[in-house]
Amino acid sequence: MKTTLSAKRQVSIPKRVCEQLALEPGAQIAWEATEGKLVGRLVPANVLEKLTGIHKGGPDLVAGLLKQRREDREREDRKLAR
Repeated sequence: MKTTLSAKRQVSIPKRVCEQLALEPGAQIAWEATEGKLVGRLVPANVLEKLTGIHKGGPDLVAGLLKQRREDREREDRKLAR
């Protein structure tokens, strides 16, 4: 697949690529030049939204931290009691 750079330095993404990547109008792409290649990476619409709930159904991280802190405190108290 080929595209042509316009006078305004704009490039059209081929329809087949848009369909493969489910690109919609307004999607943002971050560009970089690496080793003589032009690389475009899709920027998530809202990074925080993408990260929200990634640990749902997994371990309770806060409870785990509190348990670890309680164990550390008890260990320190035993050391001081000696």
